[in-house]
Amino acid sequence: MSATELRVRWIPLQQLEWFGNPRGYNITYSEISTANGVTFASKLMSLTIEDHTANSHILNHLEEFTQYEVVMTAFNDVGHSQTSQTAVERTREAVPSLGPSNVTANATSSTTIVVKWAEVPFEHRNGQIEGFKVLYGPASNRGGSVATNPGAANVQVKDIPNNSTFTTTLTELRKWVVYNVQVLAYTRLGDGSLSTPPIRVQTFEDAPGVPSNVSFPDVSLTTARVIWDVPEEPNGEIQAYRVTYHLHATGSFNYSREFPPSDRTYRATDLEPEQYYMFSVTAQTRLGWGKTSLALVFTSNNRERPQPPSAPQVSRSQVQATQITFSWTPGRDGYAPLRYYTVEVSEGTGPWTPIPERIESSVTSYTALKLKPFHQYRFRIQATNDIGASGWSPESGQVRTLPAAPNKPVSNVKVVPITTTSVRVSWDALPLQHWSGDHATGGYRILFQPVSDFPTPLQQTPKQDVPGIETSQVVLSDLSKDHNYEILVVGYNSQGMGPISPPIPVYVGEAVPTGEPQRVEAASISPTEVRLKWAPPSQVQQNGDLLGYKIFYLVTSSVNEVPSEDLVEELEVVPASYTSHSLVFLDKYTEYRIQILAFNPAGDGPRSSPITVKTMQGLPGLVGELRFTEITMSSLRVSWDPPKKKNGELLGYLVTYETAEQNEKFSKQVKQKVTEPELTVQGLEEEVTYTFSVRAQTLDYGSPVKGNVTTGPQDGSPIKPTGLSLAKTVASVEMHWVNGATGKGPILGYYIQCKRKDDSRWTTVIRTNNGPLEEFSVSYQNLLPSTSYIFRVIAYNSFGISYPVHSDDIVLTPSKLYLEYGYLQMKPFYRQTWFMVALAASSIIVIIMVVAFLCVKSKSYKYKQEAQKTLEESMAMDIDDRQQLAMELYRSRHAAPSSHHGSLGRKTNTLGRGKSPHLPPGKSPPRPSPACVAYHSDEESLKCYDENPDDSSVTEKPSEISSSESQGSESENESVRSDPHSFVNHYANVNDTLRQSWKRQKPKRNYSSYTDSEPEGSAVVSLNGGQIIMNNMARSRAPLPGFSSFV
Repeated sequence: MSATELRVRWIPLQQLEWFGNPRGYNITYSEISTANGVTFASKLMSLTIEDHTANSHILNHLEEFTQYEVVMTAFNDVGHSQTSQTAVERTREAVPSLGPSNVTANATSSTTIVVKWAEVPFEHRNGQIEGFKVLYGPASNRGGSVATNPGAANVQVKDIPNNSTFTTTLTELRKWVVYNVQVLAYTRLGDGSLSTPPIRVQTFEDAPGVPSNVSFPDVSLTTARVIWDVPEEPNGEIQAYRVTYHLHATGSFNYSREFPPSDRTYRATDLEPEQYYMFSVTAQTRLGWGKTSLALVFTSNNRERPQPPSAPQVSRSQVQATQITFSWTPGRDGYAPLRYYTVEVSEGTGPWTPIPERIESSVTSYTALKLKPFHQYRFRIQATNDIGASGWSPESGQVRTLPAAPNKPVSNVKVVPITTTSVRVSWDALPLQHWSGDHATGGYRILFQPVSDFPTPLQQTPKQDVPGIETSQVVLSDLSKDHNYEILVVGYNSQGMGPISPPIPVYVGEAVPTGEPQRVEAASISPTEVRLKWAPPSQVQQNGDLLGYKIFYLVTSSVNEVPSEDLVEELEVVPASYTSHSLVFLDKYTEYRIQILAFNPAGDGPRSSPITVKTMQGLPGLVGELRFTEITMSSLRVSWDPPKKKNGELLGYLVTYETAEQNEKFSKQVKQKVTEPELTVQGLEEEVTYTFSVRAQTLDYGSPVKGNVTTGPQDGSPIKPTGLSLAKTVASVEMHWVNGATGKGPILGYYIQCKRKDDSRWTTVIRTNNGPLEEFSVSYQNLLPSTSYIFRVIAYNSFGISYPVHSDDIVLTPSKLYLEYGYLQMKPFYRQTWFMVALAASSIIVIIMVVAFLCVKSKSYKYKQEAQKTLEESMAMDIDDRQQLAMELYRSRHAAPSSHHGSLGRKTNTLGRGKSPHLPPGKSPPRPSPACVAYHSDEESLKCYDENPDDSSVTEKPSEISSSESQGSESENESVRSDPHSFVNHYANVNDTLRQSWKRQKPKRNYSSYTDSEPEGSAVVSLNGGQIIMNNMARSRAPLPGFSSFV
């Protein structure tokens, strides 16, 4: 299976082959070693499998690339069987587990080291050694130690691709530097372990490199101060420095001076103003003067920061997959020569990131390395002189690197045989970002070859290409039967192949079953057992002899509390001869999902369709621990958690409690059924220990959980109050006491209890919960009349109750007669009879007033609408008809005797009421008022509105008025529609005689005085409710014809 594992498979014995009670199998295995041409077994090991249905086992913790021989025996209660045939197999190759031995390293110059090593020990090679790698790097970096490993940035690797070469020379090393050197061997599967410990070696001393960071912080017209740092490559111990300078234009030396290694500054004087000078600084070691650092300076008082360089320019020919080369044009140096450039890079639209490398001031191009393929980048540059930085240049345009081969190996490669000559290879497709920009031409290449002692080179390995980056499987067919193959998968595109996946071994010659077991049935036969039945796959789908079946079952639903970590699919294996099996030790009243598959030496076939089955109900488990709360002298509350293992439909609980010790006076046992996980128990004896037991019930009762509790005070309860005194009032008993210590928690309230003089049971009158008190009143309404009571007070907190404090006095409650009559007189006013009667009467009055107001408003609106309609109809009459009618009325009034007088000379004349066709006579008023003028008959009272109007239709025109008796009768019959004496009409002023005289006028007539030339029709006659109303114009003082202007 792997470099350290072997899978052992066998066909289990049939039941009749065990010859007794089956127990299991014993596996014995050992290494096969070769010494001096002799092969022998070593390191004999064995293990026992206590499962007689098992058909395979994995041997682990084996040595890599080592042959093992394996034998097996079966055993029952009597003993072991004969040994099986010996099977020999080798574990897979692996990387070397140990580095080469005897590693040495010697410096041969200031830049070279010779490294030598020996073979890797045989038992640690783990395969065929293909070559070696030498890793080396500085042992320290600016004072800090650096671990030597292949991934470190300062570690270099030299590959020796030959397993027979055991020496190499490392060149181009730094001078006078201590190096760590290690060697590893590698096989075709990868690099092995490094040799230990690292070999430390130092290169020889040499002339130093250039001094670093040469600059001129102070410059004037005639002076310049130069400073410098130790060379980055001192190549030995620095013994001196030398500074020279001269006019840059002439090239002749003007000055030279040496300094000790501790001095790294010098001020040059007497320089010519505004001239360029060339300074050179050189370091010296024991082996001589090293390389010289040159720095140009301009003597001036006007030095300033440099101008930013131009925007970086990139040509397409300078763009590659992982690097971009760009150039720029320097800006003005500000009379202070440039010292270096700084570059920043931005990926896409992301933030700017500085490149730590400083670029020489003489360079105008740079290559950015380690970029991502097919990504966009921007660059910008900053120049620095002795005064400071220039500021950033304009950024370059977006530049995209070229695509490349995939940069990640394919993962999760699986190989499954499907026939005796074909296998299915599957893998996880590479994400889009790992195709390095060229996913259009991407695909996968499957490399496969039989395993042999002489591996075929990768270029000659058979392969099959699968185009498309989303493809995740392929079938390899026409393979050689009965061979072990190694399968590799690698992503590729037009740019090349990516990293190769680790090889996956597979045996070709056996195929997994392609059909699932048929007609799977499951039935529950007890609360913990399920019986399964099935039929094997069809013969054409078995692909050889079956080894057995695997039964998978998983909890899908349960009334019990199942931890999430326990919700895992379980597995049982049965021999191929079985077509039924019982799953035992299952959870009670739990639903399971069950699937079965067949397997053969090649592997597992497909699973059957899932079926579900539910085990039967069983007895419930234990309830949670009993909790006792609200414990008083004679009651308590017991609660518990439902059982975690309900094992069925929970119907309720049986609570049993009894005194813990037998007592002749009060010993008893009580059983009570409840449906909730709690019970409040009353009527207990004071300060007596009780034993409670609780059992849950499903189809029967489960095991009990017991707990003891003692009534009365508990640990942490308050100290009992003292000094209880009673005082009777008219309506209640007042109680006063003094609180004791609060115990472990604050006092939450009190139990006020009483009992009748001839009773032995205390009754709780009230339980307060508003904190500490020192007085309380008990109303007689809570007590029986004419009864003697004894009272006591019990304080309580969150831990329990205190001992009670009793009163010495006996309180006799008042008689029932007093409670019904005398006490009632003490009730508050809002409970007295007179207040209730007054409140009811006031409510009735308010309701009547509201109803009356609404009726008045409704009637008033209705009659105003009718009057308005009548006025509009009368105004629509022909002007001549109205004038003629007014004249006739006027003459009839002057001709008739004046028999009745009233206020303003008003009369009522009913048209067509008498036998004579002539209108009854009327008397003219001394002066018409602006209001309406109505004439009444002799029988009618002289009021401002008609009490008995002759209600003609409001739509009747004046021209239709008839003096005939028939018409008069019709008018009288119609008048019954409206009763002017009604309550509503009285307040609604339905005739509205006064308001109509002012509002219903023609706006264009304006009579200021009366003249004979004015028409007699200046008074307008209209009908309102069948009455004749004469209206003069508003504010007109013109008298009616025949009337006197003065009264």
